[in-house]
Amino acid sequence: MKLKLLLTTLLFTVFAFAQKGTVKGTITDKEMNNEPLPFASVTIKGTTIGANTDEKGTFSLSVPEGNHILMIAFLGYQTVEVPFKIASGETKTIDKALGTAGVQLEDVVLKIETNRQKESALLVEQKKAIEIKQSIGAQELSRKGVSDVATAVTKTTGITKQEGSGNIYVRGLGDRYNSTTMNGLPIPSNDPEKKNIRLDIFPTDIVEYVSIDKVYNGKTSGDFAGGNVDIVSKDYKGKGF
Repeated sequence: MKLKLLLTTLLFTVFAFAQKGTVKGTITDKEMNNEPLPFASVTIKGTTIGANTDEKGTFSLSVPEGNHILMIAFLGYQTVEVPFKIASGETKTIDKALGTAGVQLEDVVLKIETNRQKESALLVEQKKAIEIKQSIGAQELSRKGVSDVATAVTKTTGITKQEGSGNIYVRGLGDRYNSTTMNGLPIPSNDPEKKNIRLDIFPTDIVEYVSIDKVYNGKTSGDFAGGNVDIVSKDYKGKGF
């Protein structure tokens, strides 16, 4: 009885081995002139059959007869799938060259906000400007104890203020030769007999910086000969009404 069981086991083992074939090959690196690619993963898709290539890039797998898909993968390289059919006792050679995998990165948007309330930021901007302009920020206004825009502009070169009024003079030129804007947009005058609005009605609490352009440029209209005063307001960060 024991002899019969032993013979049956041996016959089953021989039969099982007879139903298998061998797939082997060499994996190379396409980017390195087809140099051998060691330690690449070679598996039969949907099974636990697999191995890594040796230092010469070669592999050998014993697989059941039938249709299979050979999966070849390596970190940083494209994964390749090779369908093949193998018969019992057959040896099939599959050589493959792997190329590096291209990685598409998502767009990265960098948003940089310059704090123009600081003197240093305004000085850098003034240095890089292609037109003649001067600016004075909230930091400097606070340090000098300035309470309104009319007084603020007098802290820059070439601008004076008429005592007892909000009228300013740019390089000696008065109201009719100047213009006033807020955030780049023209401001109508609050006095029908004056071209410009009184600057002393604007408290410096709402001002990020004041910029004075003394020459023509593409951002301003051409109706001034003295200068254009642009009041840039602070961003409102609180809750709405």
